[in-house]
Formats: sequence, structure tokens, C-alpha cells
Amino acid sequence: MQTPAAPSPDARAAPKKEAARPKGGVQRHLATAVFFTGLVLTAAGFIWCVGQETASTRADLVHRGASLATAIQRETGRRIELLDALGAYVETTHADNRGDLRLYLTSLVRDRGQLIAMDWVPRVPVEALKAYEEKQWVGGVPDFHVHRAADPLPAAPEYLPLQYGVGAGLRVDDVDLKPGSDLSATPGLSIAFEAARTRRGATAAAPLAVTRADGIHRALPIVSPVFVASDGGSTLAGYAFGLFDLEDILRLAFAQADRETVSVELRDGAPGGGPVFSQKALQGEDDTVLVTLWRVLGVPPPASSSDFDVAGRQWSMVVTAGPRLLSEHLTWIPWFAALAGLMVSVAMATTVSGYAHRGEGLASARRRLSTERRDYMEKVSSLTDELERERLDRRRTEESLFREKQQFRLMFNSVPAMICYKDTKNRFLLVNEAAASSMGRTVDDMEGKPCSEIIPARAYELYRDDLEIVQSGKPKLGLIEETELPSGKSIWTRTDKLPEYDAMGRVVGILVFSQDITEHRQAEAEIRRLNEELEQRVGVRTAELRAANQELESFAYSVSHDLRTPLRTIDGFSKLVIEEHGHELSQPAHEYLARLRNAAQRMGHLIDDLLKLTRVSRAELRREQVDLSAMARQVIDDLKSTSRDRHVAVVIEATPFASGDPVLLLNVVENLLSNAWKFTARSREPRIEFGSKTVSGDRTAFYVRDNGVGFDMVYADKLFGAFQRLHSHGEFEGSGIGLATVQLIIRRHAGEVWAESVPDQGATFYFTLGS
Repeated sequence: MQTPAAPSPDARAAPKKEAARPKGGVQRHLATAVFFTGLVLTAAGFIWCVGQETASTRADLVHRGASLATAIQRETGRRIELLDALGAYVETTHADNRGDLRLYLTSLVRDRGQLIAMDWVPRVPVEALKAYEEKQWVGGVPDFHVHRAADPLPAAPEYLPLQYGVGAGLRVDDVDLKPGSDLSATPGLSIAFEAARTRRGATAAAPLAVTRADGIHRALPIVSPVFVASDGGSTLAGYAFGLFDLEDILRLAFAQADRETVSVELRDGAPGGGPVFSQKALQGEDDTVLVTLWRVLGVPPPASSSDFDVAGRQWSMVVTAGPRLLSEHLTWIPWFAALAGLMVSVAMATTVSGYAHRGEGLASARRRLSTERRDYMEKVSSLTDELERERLDRRRTEESLFREKQQFRLMFNSVPAMICYKDTKNRFLLVNEAAASSMGRTVDDMEGKPCSEIIPARAYELYRDDLEIVQSGKPKLGLIEETELPSGKSIWTRTDKLPEYDAMGRVVGILVFSQDITEHRQAEAEIRRLNEELEQRVGVRTAELRAANQELESFAYSVSHDLRTPLRTIDGFSKLVIEEHGHELSQPAHEYLARLRNAAQRMGHLIDDLLKLTRVSRAELRREQVDLSAMARQVIDDLKSTSRDRHVAVVIEATPFASGDPVLLLNVVENLLSNAWKFTARSREPRIEFGSKTVSGDRTAFYVRDNGVGFDMVYADKLFGAFQRLHSHGEFEGSGIGLATVQLIIRRHAGEVWAESVPDQGATFYFTLGS
């Protein structure tokens, strides 16, 4: 039996080689897995770093968007201030004087290129339309009428007409902006008027295309409601209306925006709103490699959107980063991280491949490499965050310091007073342009130099004053002194010197604030001289006026008394002729003598009224508290007792007590109520009212109202003149002295008297009394 041959060494080694092959394949797969894992982690780190830079860019965009929105709101607010000025003027004056308001509007519009048009738009209820148009005719516009694009004027609850048409020649759609154009039905404006009324504040409408002589302009309409005080609180009187150049508003708002930094798109956020403004960022000629790599990767630039309020109207804004902004925020950190990660991945894969045969060592190396890689990534991330924060903080700090320095220097140099700051060694550390100019130098020439070099002649004197302030720690205020400038001119200044203290309470500097009061002192001297001269002139003129008034009063009194005798003679002899020789006279002779007697008697009444007017002007004024309502009831009772056949409805309200002379004020009440009683004689249902109301803030105006014949307001300026009558003697009796007496008494009480009337609808007489 043969025994098997022993395997050769080669045969024994063969199985071992075959067994080692699978192990080498696992090692290769493991190295590949490690390499690709490193690549994934490297990509994740790269993406995370890019995300941090994107977030930083987006935060900067949010800040820039907020700044642009604030700038737009600020520019809009400046235009609303013009409307508020017009509204305050109308609220104060009630827009009664058409010429004054037109001049005021013209002064607001003048030299303001951003203002296309501005006008007053009163609120006219439908029942007051005719009266409103007639008021404009009386005011000097005979062809004024309220109109819309479609004629005849359709019915509406109220109208909003342009009052003056400042900026005439403009056209919005089918509407010509001229006096009388009704804006209540103009597309895009009616909603703004209603919103302004509801908000009780200025409200913008959608931008409009406005056509004028020089072309088509995009305008931003803004309306501001004006409420005036009334008996029930406040009443909407109308709107201040303005058309502002939208391109000018946006140009001023975006004046500081770098066109290579951001792209901006504005839209009107209201329903149906459209684009307002669009600006694309320019492609810079010096784009950095990082910006180019960003574009190559196809990453969209970061953007930020926000909504903000523009005069009660929502606008939306989208701000997109441009090349310059990207170059400010992009860094090499992501690329360094990617390169480092790639190198670590290769090193790890090589290490795994080279030491795969060491099982225990491979596991240990893998754990060590994983830990080192994790620590490295954490360090890279921490370093990236820290560098980014430091960069942003440094950039914000530098920008803030630069802005504060520029703002301080701008304000410091814009002050007209002379301001400088000196240290305890009498050196100028800070000087504004006014102070440097007064010394005949520039700011750069003075700052950092001692006083002995700038003002050699006064160096010791100034140093002595500064030394006293440093030692005492107390300021020196109101120093009036005459200073000779380098030009040889002398000026008067008022100087305040204020010490600055450190944390320990020691004086470390002195702030000097000087004002040129030369013109003020000259003006004071001139005023004193003029006052002395004026007092002399007033004394002389007063004496002359007093003597002239006494002579005039004596003359009027004498003439009035001297005229009584011939008038009584004419009346008496005419009566004797009628009584003793009446049977010898014909009927026309009787009529002539009757007319002669009536004329003499009427002349006598005129003389009596003239004497009353003279006595009113000479009577001493005694002020006390007077119940005018009680006086009115007394006068009405007297009138009823003399005319028992008349039935007049009389309403006398309880009014506040008035301060004045009771005798003179009774004369006022008698004249006004007697006129109301007389001029309601032909009314079917006569009515007389006496009461009071508050006018012009806190003043009390008393009034007498009737529904008599009234008068035309065209002749209102002649109403209070002596012997001025708006009705003939045949219609109503009277001398024309009563209202002149009323005006004289009211003026002696430092008050005002005026009337309002409509023919055949009655009249109302108002009067106020000074304190």
C-alpha cells in the first residue's frame, strides 16, 4: 500500500494566497468607503459654510431693505408736511378769503420741482352744491361750476371739487384738473378720499400717469383730511390734495443706494396694484474670483422681501444681492474647508489602504482619524463663525463710527455760532467752520495748535480765564466782550465757557460757545432811539388828536343843537298854515306841506340819532358783568307792548355773562332786536332768535337771527356806515345810524361785529366783546 506523497511547499502556500485575496478586497472597499465618506462630509461642510455666508448676506439685505423703506417713508412724510401746512391754514382761516388761500397755495408750490400740483378740495354735500357755486361767483369766479368727465353732472351724495386748480393744465385719464373738477368719481382717487376720512390721516392712492405740457409724469396722489370744530365735535371740511413726482421721491430715497450692491423691485401691495419701481444691479467690471465661482456653481443670489406702509398704503419691496454685496460677504473659507476635507479624505483612504493588514492598528487609526477629522471640522466651523462675526462686527462698527463722525462734523459746522474745544493746555482740539472763519483761518490750520500761535495778542488773557475754570470747576456764562478780528473789524460777542469732567471729576477740557451779537446790540440801540422818538411823536399826536376830537365833538353838538331851531320853525309854521289857512289851499298844497313837515321831523330824528352817536363816543366805559339774555327779554317785551297786533315767535337762549358797560350794551341789543322786529314785518311766520356760540377757539359770539327780508352780502361792507341804508324809506323807516352806533360800541369794547344774510331768507348779526 502506497502512502500519499507530502504536499510540496508551493502546494502549502497556494491555499494561503487564495485565502488572502478576499481580505485584500475588503480592505480596498473599506478604503473606498472611507474616501467617499470624507467627500460627503467635505461637501456637507462646504454647503454649511456657503449657507453661513448666504445667511450673512440675507441679513445685510434685510438691513438695507429696511433703510430704503425708511427713506421712502421719510421722503413721503416731507410731502405730507406740505399738505398738513395747507390743512392747518384752512382749519385756521376756514378758507373764507379766496385770494389769500390762492396766494398761500402758490407760495407752497413755488420752487418745489417734486410737487406737480396741490389744491384745496372742499367737501360739498349735494344739497349745498348750488350755494357753493354761487359763493364762488360772488368771490370773483363768475364761470365757476362743479363738473365731472361726463356732463351733465350726475347725482351724488357729495362732491369733492378742486377749489383753485393750482397746477392747471394737468390731465389724469379723462379728467382735466381745473377749478371745479369733481374728484369724487376719479378712478383711483375716490378710494383714497374715503380711506383718508376713515383713518383721519394722510392717505396715498395708486400712482397715476399725469399729462402736462412737458410730457407724461408718474405722480403719487396723497390726500389729507381737514376736520374743523363744530357744535357736535368735529366736521370734515375737505381735503388737502397733492400730486407729487414719484420719480423724484424714489430718486431722493435711493440716492445713497449703490447700483452694483443690490437690485430693488417695488410693487403697490393694494388689490389690483402694479409695479412701482425696478432697478437691476449693474455687473461690476472688477468682479472677484469668488463671485465668478458663485455664478459658475449656479447658486441664485440671496434676496429679501418686506412690506411697509406709505401714507396708509401697503407697498412691497424685494431686494436682491448684487456683485459688490456678494464680494463683501463671500470668503475663501468654504473652499479652504473643501480642499482640507479632500486632502484629509485622501490621507484617510491611503492610511486605511496602507495599514489594512493591521487589524487592531487599523481600527485604532480609524477611530483616531475620525476623532481628528471631527475635531478639525468643529474647529473649522468655530473658526468660520468667529471670523464671520468679527468681520461683521468690525464692519458695522466702522460704518457706525464713520456715520457718527460725519453727522457730528456736519452738525458741528452747520451751527452759525463759533464753537471750539480746548484742553487744559490751551490747545484747540476741535473747531467749527464759523470759529475758524472768524479768525481768518481754516479748521485744519487751527485744530491741534495752541492759542498762543492762533491769537498771540489775547493768548494770556484767554489762558487766565481757562485756568480759573480748571481750578474752580465752574463755568463762565454770558461773557459780553468786544473782540477785534484779524481783519481789523471789531465785533461784540456773547461767550459761554463750560468745563468737561472725567470720571474722577477733574476738568479735562473747556467747551467755548460764542455768538456774534453785534447786529443785536446795534438793533437794540436803534430800537431805543426809535422808541424815544416814537414816544415823543405819540405824545404830540395824542395831544393833537385829543384836541381835534374835542373840537369835532363840540362842533357836532353845536351844529345839531343849532339845527333844531330852524327845523322846529319850519314844522311849526307849516302846521299853522294847514290849521289856519287849510281851507284856502288846494289838495296839492296840502300834500306839499305834509311832505315838508315829514322831512323836517325826519331831519329832527337824524339829529337826535347823531347826538346819540356823539354821546356814545364820549361816554365813559364802565365794565361789569352783564346778562345780555335778560336785556334781550326786556327789549322784546317793550317791542311787543308797542305792537300788540303783531305775533312774532321769539327764542332767547341763556347766554354766558358778558363783560362790558350795561348802558352801551343795552343800546346794542335794542338796535339789533329793533332791526329784526322791523325787517320781519312782511314775513308770513316771523321768528327772532337771540343766543351765543363759540367761534375761533374759545371766543364767545352773541347773535341776533331773524327770517326777514335779509340783504345781499355784496353790500355787507356798507352795512355799518353812518346814514348807509340798504332799503328805501318807503319800504322801511330808519335813519341809518343804528348799526353805526352798534359798531362804535362794540369797537370800544375791543370786539368785532359782522353779519351774514341771504336775500328773502333773513339775516344774522354776530358780535364779540373783548376782555
